[in-house]
Order: sequence, then structure tokens, then C-alpha cells
Amino acid sequence: MTARIGRTYTLLLGVGAVGALIWVATRIGEQSTWRYWATMGVIAGAGLLFALSQRTAYGAWAEVTPLGFVLAFVVALICGGWIVAAGQPTPNWFRDHILSWSGSMGIRGFVERMTTYASVLSFGFGALIASAPGAFGRAREPAPAPGAPTPAYRETPPRPAAPVDGDATTAGARETTRV
Repeated sequence: MTARIGRTYTLLLGVGAVGALIWVATRIGEQSTWRYWATMGVIAGAGLLFALSQRTAYGAWAEVTPLGFVLAFVVALICGGWIVAAGQPTPNWFRDHILSWSGSMGIRGFVERMTTYASVLSFGFGALIASAPGAFGRAREPAPAPGAPTPAYRETPPRPAAPVDGDATTAGARETTRV
């Protein structure tokens, strides 16, 4: 089997598993608060699985800086969490306060319209989590040992030189050059 066929099977398996998780989420429903949060969790897991299947199928992790990942994570957690919490089906202390604060900030209409897409935000949050290995999983190169040549310099192999007037001492000379 070639690598290309393996990537195809990985994508198909990942997309099939994502479809199965979304089907499970539809079976859980959103009639009560605990079912709503369980559904959002399963859909976030589907987003995570989808992004991981894409990454492993193509053999690369996202090149994200740790600071960039943390900033994106905090923004997604606050903004997405705000909207998902406001979309709970039954009133409770948390939902009521989120909607009240949204009204005070003048964004309640936006938040209420976005609650229709709470499952999409959950899916995207799961996909964001999949970029964490690219931000934090990279091994750093070890520092050079004291006294070792820096990577910008290398030793060149000896050049064969024609002896001048019988002088053979320059034939084996080595020189260090900047690359």
C-alpha cells in the first residue's frame, strides 16, 4: 500500500467516525441542560477527531506558535463559550446572567442569533484543540556544546592542490569557510 492510499483510508475513516459522532449527538438531543452540554461535548469531540484525521492523513501538524495557540484558545473559549452557554434550552443562573450581561453590552441580539450555530462553534473549538500538538509538541534543537563550531561555519574537505616547486605542504591544508 502506498502512502497516498493510506492517507485516503485515514481520511475516510476519520470522516466516517465524525459522522458517527454527529449521529450520536443527534440521538442525545438538547431537551435538557445536561443533554445540551453532552451534545456540545460530543460535537466538539467530532471537531477534534476531524482535525486530527486531517493532520495525520497529510502527515503534518499546524505550525502554530504557543502564544498564538493560547490567544486563539482563550478567545474561542470566552466568545464561543459565551454563545454556547446562552443557548442552553432551560433557564438557569448561568444562562440568565449571560443573556443579561449581553443585553447590558448591547450584543444580546447577536448572541441570541448565534445560539442557532452553537454546535458549529463547538465543532470549531474541538478542531482548534487539534492544533495544540503543533504549538507545544515540537522538540527544540539542543544547544551546541561549549567550544563546538557554530552551525553557520563548516569545515570544507581538503582541496587537491598542485605542488609549487615541489612543496607538498599545501596539498593537505584544511580551511574553515562561512556557508
